[in-house]
Amino acid sequence: MENRRHNGWTNYETWRVNADILSDVEFDESVDALMLQEFTESMVFDNYTETNSLIYDFAKVFLSEVNYYEIADSINHDISMQTKHDQ
Repeated sequence: MENRRHNGWTNYETWRVNADILSDVEFDESVDALMLQEFTESMVFDNYTETNSLIYDFAKVFLSEVNYYEIADSINHDISMQTKHDQ
């Protein structure tokens, strides 16, 4: 099995979603993978009306490769560190 790690993340898809979609969101409470997946898919697809297009299909495949658990762990770690710093 090939190593697909990218910039310290599981793969390019995970790194890209975290960098381009989730990094500017300020989370005040712990998150889970499903919440992040739903949020990301909403950001990508909510204003996209052509569900039978090649672009839509490529986006679905790309997002299916994202390790939302890894992103959730990272966000929750950052929240925990901030909470400790604020105390």
